[in-house]
Amino acid sequence: MSSKPIKVDVEELARALHEAGREAVEKKKTVVASLGLKTPVKFLEWDEIHEDAKEGRMIQARWLLNVFKIDRL
Repeated sequence: MSSKPIKVDVEELARALHEAGREAVEKKKTVVASLGLKTPVKFLEWDEIHEDAKEGRMIQARWLLNVFKIDRL
């Protein structure tokens, strides 16, 4: 029995990584929190962050897709 390869949209994965970041911030499980530094009061929504920050998440998404050999849509 063979399974179909998973295909993932890069931006969809980038948005999911952004939401995972939100969860880490809310649970105070970040590098910033571990250093005893103040975390942001408001976690910005995907549509509110700067294009450079979005590209950073896209880089992470592409890296994960490549490492785990997941096909892109």
